[in-house]
Amino acid sequence: MPARLRLAAALAFVGLAIPPAFADWDRPSLDKGIAKLERRTEGRLGVALIDLKDHKLWSWRGAETFPMQSVFKLPLAVAVLQQVEAGKFKLDQPITITRKDLSLFNSPIARQFKGESATYPVRDLIRLAAGQSDNTAADRLMREIGGPQVVTKMLRDGGIEGMSIDRYERQFQPEIYGLKGFGWNEVVDEQRFRADLRALNPELRIAALAAALKDKRDAATPEASARFLEGFAEGNWLRNPAHTAFLTKVISESKIGTGRLKAGLPPGSVLAHRTGLGLTTDGINHATNDIGIATLPDGRRFVIVTYLAGSRADAPKREAALAEAARLAVSALR
Repeated sequence: MPARLRLAAALAFVGLAIPPAFADWDRPSLDKGIAKLERRTEGRLGVALIDLKDHKLWSWRGAETFPMQSVFKLPLAVAVLQQVEAGKFKLDQPITITRKDLSLFNSPIARQFKGESATYPVRDLIRLAAGQSDNTAADRLMREIGGPQVVTKMLRDGGIEGMSIDRYERQFQPEIYGLKGFGWNEVVDEQRFRADLRALNPELRIAALAAALKDKRDAATPEASARFLEGFAEGNWLRNPAHTAFLTKVISESKIGTGRLKAGLPPGSVLAHRTGLGLTTDGINHATNDIGIATLPDGRRFVIVTYLAGSRADAPKREAALAEAARLAVSALR
């Protein structure tokens, strides 16, 4: 009799169950808990988990595509650092930002901008894009490395098929609602954009958003996102461990989205993460996302990906749902 069967027989004799050969997620509990949670979100919820101890994966809608929003800034930062390692840039290399480079929505650079230009080292642009979700920094870095297709190619070369980065922030944000994106030869006028958005026929706005929620561009599956994070956690995307450590520190210190995944982890946990958030129009939110690598106080680590699309819940309820997904993940660890 094989040793494992002998152990099973011995344990059965004394009334004990044989332990699994490898730890795994409590899948029935996750299936039930996430299904119930999704109903509360009034949207479509995608979740993927990978235990970094044994690399077991569990997912909910794991192969479906969800809009990433600013989640793309993490693979973008990796792509920039890969070009640093290839000698195309240096971390302290200055990059000039002009008024035409300023992008839509969240941008500390735009808020502080004076005059006609400002200069930032690559290192600071990475911090701003990946840590503070600065859209101007992200668009400028993307342009500097050769465009969105460079980031997607990096993912494909690394074996990640379910993530696609296709447009700049200044392009895809207006296009979500059927408006024309801003080109590189024009100054972004956010007030005009918001006025144009409000002036749209509600039926046209809702139809455009419904199409955007199914768009394969600038979108990802939870499982592909989890595999990307798994590779980052293992140090596989960057050759220089110092670069992985630098980016990990940036995304661990981020103050954005603290009410999402981070709020559902036990006190003393560390979350290296990147969030994404879209506008809410006509009572429908485009996306509320958070993906990251969680380290629990006992040292156990796992990848967690949460994408919430098309939700009719308000912002506090959406954030609370992602926090609850993190609590369910912790309780399901074996």
